[in-house]
Order: sequence, then C-alpha cells, then structure tokens
Amino acid sequence: MPKNRRANATLFGFDFQRNAAIVLMLENIKELKSVRLEGNEEDIEISLNDGQKILAQAKAIEASSKDFSHVRENLKKALLTLSEGAERVSARQLIFITNSTNPFKEPDSRNVFGGFPSRRKFEDLPQSSKDLVQNYLKQIKRPLDLSKFIVQTFPFETDDETERYKFVMQKVNDFIGALNGNFTYGLGKWLFDVWNENVFINGTKKDSSIQLTKEDIIWPILVHETDISRCDDDEFIEEFDVGVYDEVARLYGNTINSCCERVEFFTRVLYDYAQFPCNKKTKGKCREFINATWENYQEDFSVVGIEKETKEALTKIVLYNVIHRRITIDKVKQGVNL
Repeated sequence: MPKNRRANATLFGFDFQRNAAIVLMLENIKELKSVRLEGNEEDIEISLNDGQKILAQAKAIEASSKDFSHVRENLKKALLTLSEGAERVSARQLIFITNSTNPFKEPDSRNVFGGFPSRRKFEDLPQSSKDLVQNYLKQIKRPLDLSKFIVQTFPFETDDETERYKFVMQKVNDFIGALNGNFTYGLGKWLFDVWNENVFINGTKKDSSIQLTKEDIIWPILVHETDISRCDDDEFIEEFDVGVYDEVARLYGNTINSCCERVEFFTRVLYDYAQFPCNKKTKGKCREFINATWENYQEDFSVVGIEKETKEALTKIVLYNVIHRRITIDKVKQGVNL
C-alpha cells in the first residue's frame, strides 16, 4: 500500500471509507448492482438490483481504541446525513460505519462494540444508546426510519499495514474462498491491493455520476485468473514465433484490461465455445475452436500499430486462457450473481 497516506487525517478518513466500501460491497455482492464512494447521497452508496440503495456514512478515528472525543459528533452528523439521503432515495439500509470501539461514548456501547467487529440494528442496541440516537433525531426535521438504521464497526487502526487491514483482508479472503474456484495462490492479497489502489480510486473524483458496476469490481479477478502466465500448454505456445510471443506477453495485460466488452467478451467466448460442434475431447476441441473462430474476435483486441501476426497470436492466446479457465470464470460469475 502507498506510504503517503499516513499523516493526514483526511487521507486516513478516505482510506477507511474505501475499505468500508469493500466490506459493505462484499456483504451485499449477490444483490449489488454498483457502488459509489462520495456519491450523491452519502460517503458510500450501494445500488441493489431491485432499485433500492444502501446508504452509509463512514467515520474514522485515527486513534480509535482510545480517542472518543468526537464519536458523538460523528454519530450526530451521520444521523443527519442519512436522514437527508433517505428522503431522496428508496433506502433498504442506513448504516453508520466506524472504526471506534465505543461509537456512543458510554459504558454499555463499549461492552457491545469493544470486541470488534460488530453490526447492530437499532432494536439490538443498549437502551442508553437508543436514547442517544432518538434524542439526536428529535433535532432533525424528517428523521430516518429507525427500522433501517444499523451501526457497524470494524478494526482499522495503526500504521502497521498487516494490523490496519487485517479485517478487510479476511473479508476478501473469505469472499475468494466462498467462490470455490481453483484460484492461484495470493489472489486475495492481490485483489485487495487492486481494489484499494486502482478500482476504488474513482472515489477521489468529484463527478458523482461515476460509479463502479459489479462488472468493474469483479473484472480484476478474471484478468488475474486468465493471465498469460497460465497458458501452460507448451505445444500450443510453440505454434508462435518466440519474438511474437514475447510481444504478446508485453501487450497482454493492457489489452485484456481495455477489452471493450470486458465481462461480456468472456461470456460471449464461452457461449460460442459451448455451441461449437466438435466431437474431440476438451484439449482438441479448444484448439479446433480457436483455429476456426479466432478471426471473429480479433477486433476486440485492436491495438494501434500491432502487426498481423502478433494480433493473431494475441487473439488466440486470449481465447485459450478464457476457455482453459472457463470453470473458474463460471464459478466467479455464479458466486457474485453476475
């Protein structure tokens, strides 16, 4: 993770917000349509397939295990903003998510949330915490529906990366494990880094119309699992000139990432492969399909200045990797309801 995120409290806050988005996203991945940081309504907006939204206010405290000076202020602000957001959209859940071990600054709250991580509906809060929330809501003209209000906490503290991100890393690893795919070693850590450093970087943009679809979020897994290094059929590779193959290896990552249809391209290839008439076993069918159809897909990989021979090799190798990893790709898509 980048080292320049440490000193500034604003950057710490966004770091927490980004990781809170990952947590909430994974908890709702099957129903998720898109996710947005710094959206129209809240810090985190999760749009669901049924048209409803989950709105979340993410509030971080740098010394979360010992500094409780601003937790009630954070709660009050969150209740106001969530109430305003709930007026504008159909919200299924309204979440105040924080890294504080005592988000209500009271003994009963500390007993509930001090053990990390925790997720409590309003009805499950201690009575003293309920009273505090209700007193704040009395000051709001149109208060939120308490049946939708949730307080959620998870540990996120210190400059030690292993310690700071351990809960979110565990959520990512649990997600990968639940997909039951034959994934390469280290996918969880790699995916965590990509989500933090590339995918969710869109949250820094001020254009609130920018959203990350489920396809945007899941796409890195498919890129990782179809990497050119997984093309392990030596006989197939030997069909290409060494220089051409080296050029394909150089172009592969950027090309597959910029594929105009992305997930839809993978779906199209696998559908076409399933429909392809061939009585040969899997390896033979794969080779025959690629040789017979590669020209149908070459325009998906148009690169300025690419030579014809390189373009053919690139297209064929992409097709091989997609087909070779088709079971894993299907498990990913099924696991996230894509």
